[in-house]
Amino acid sequence: MVTASGTERRSHPHLLAAGIALALLGVWLAAMTVAINHAALPPDATGRMIAVFPPGLSNEAMVEKIAAAGGKPLRQTWASSVWVIDGDEPGLAGRLKQHGALSTYAELPVGVQMAGCFAWADTRVDQLLARN
Repeated sequence: MVTASGTERRSHPHLLAAGIALALLGVWLAAMTVAINHAALPPDATGRMIAVFPPGLSNEAMVEKIAAAGGKPLRQTWASSVWVIDGDEPGLAGRLKQHGALSTYAELPVGVQMAGCFAWADTRVDQLLARN
């Protein structure tokens, strides 16, 4: 496009698309932050749960923190700082946070590594497959 002064002015149609993409990303991040905060277990929760620890913590340190909180480590997930744990004493979730866990969540009906598109699957699917 040429202006009245004879200089060329360039249009940037991709700036609008980039702005919309950034706005959508911001809205998605805000929604995920709220959803993850609401999904966390209350401090008095007990039983089987997922504990998330700070990244970079050694496996030994995470197991020590789980044991110090009164939990039993069952298995580590594909995410190295996420453990499935179990405990009988009320308040396990709160004690885990006191011992360094970032948060605790209810265990999923399928492995954490299968969440996402497969989050709809539950233990009934496993039972159906086991019959064949």
